[in-house]
Amino acid sequence: MITLKPDAKMSILMPHQNKALSLALQQATPGQLELLKEGKDLKSIVSSLFQSKISNTKSDQVLLDILKNSSAFKQFGNFTQELKNVVTTLKAEPNLPPNLAVKLSKLESSLQSITTLNAPVLKEKVANSGIFMESKIASAIQTMPLIRETLQNLQHALAQTPHSETKNIAQSLAEFLEHPVLTKAGEDMGSARVLIKSVQTLTDAIERILPKIDPQTPSEAKAVEEVRTTIKQLTPFTNPEKLLIQTQLEEHLSNDVKSQLLKLGEEIKTLATPPSNDVQTQIDKLITHIDYHQLLSHLDASNTLYFPFSWDILEEGSLAFKKREEKKFYCEVHLQLKEYGKIDLMMALYEGNQLEIQAHTENSQFKDLIKEHLSTLRTLLTQAGINPRAIRVYDATESQAPSTTAYTPEDTDFESGFEVMA
Repeated sequence: MITLKPDAKMSILMPHQNKALSLALQQATPGQLELLKEGKDLKSIVSSLFQSKISNTKSDQVLLDILKNSSAFKQFGNFTQELKNVVTTLKAEPNLPPNLAVKLSKLESSLQSITTLNAPVLKEKVANSGIFMESKIASAIQTMPLIRETLQNLQHALAQTPHSETKNIAQSLAEFLEHPVLTKAGEDMGSARVLIKSVQTLTDAIERILPKIDPQTPSEAKAVEEVRTTIKQLTPFTNPEKLLIQTQLEEHLSNDVKSQLLKLGEEIKTLATPPSNDVQTQIDKLITHIDYHQLLSHLDASNTLYFPFSWDILEEGSLAFKKREEKKFYCEVHLQLKEYGKIDLMMALYEGNQLEIQAHTENSQFKDLIKEHLSTLRTLLTQAGINPRAIRVYDATESQAPSTTAYTPEDTDFESGFEVMA
């Protein structure tokens, strides 16, 4: 069985780990490879994987261009259908081990029809799509550093209070912060129990003292308030098992599609009679599909993922979410429909509930269909608490590529396509 170790995060974007990056580098021209080498940004990509992306480097753009233009990444097809094929093929295998059957059932549960779509289901499917596996690993290994940082903040705030007992606790806490238990609690259950008990004793003592404190200055009042706030931040940490990194990983990744595929790929290799090589190839292709969206998300400062639902009329699809300005969010939906061809939807949400939609379709019949149901769309959006400020629909040939014109305010009337303003 594959073991997902915390240090895997440091190599997730190296070519031998991320299948999409490896494939992208194979597709790169000598000039592109030279730019990547000069910028040394392959290393930068690794070091900044879990940092907020605030700017794009030159080599980010080079890799992004390779990903978006390479034909190798345009043959993925429908992720959910490919996953369904793998599950169906393996379930038909004779003498399937019980543990493998359980894993297949978990994967099969992710193949949910779009007809069951609602907000909680969408949130769950996006979170467990596999795109965020590495960020889940990062979250798991940050539990202990977060506790240490919180205790340090508490110690500092206690030292600023005007009460002798809290100052004594601050001194004791400063000594405790040097105790080995803080470095071992993430891996050792005994240390985790000691830490939880110590934190509980500490917070109980502070809460008994707080009513006695009478701050005389604004700075003292601020320190007391910081103590109260910090104690609340420690409240969730009551279960020592939750401090263990392995427990965190298992909890975060139990429903994650990518982690399940990685485990599945490893386990079928151990079968007495492994299935055909085609099955392993399909699994590798699915993992590469997820790797592609992970890498694309990182390079383009977005959250990009395959369409996480089973939809009979869909050949392939992807979603991308971005936040470019404060409290202004963008969503792009790219679909290839079996009957109506390609459609691109660009949406901008701002001021909490103000929505603008721009659609590009290559099928005039589908454009008319959208127009026919536009009033229903506006009603549903309004019922959901969203105000559709503008809905613009174009033929694919009537304007520039959606990616360069989306979300751009228009002052002139549209002579082609149609537009509805709220």
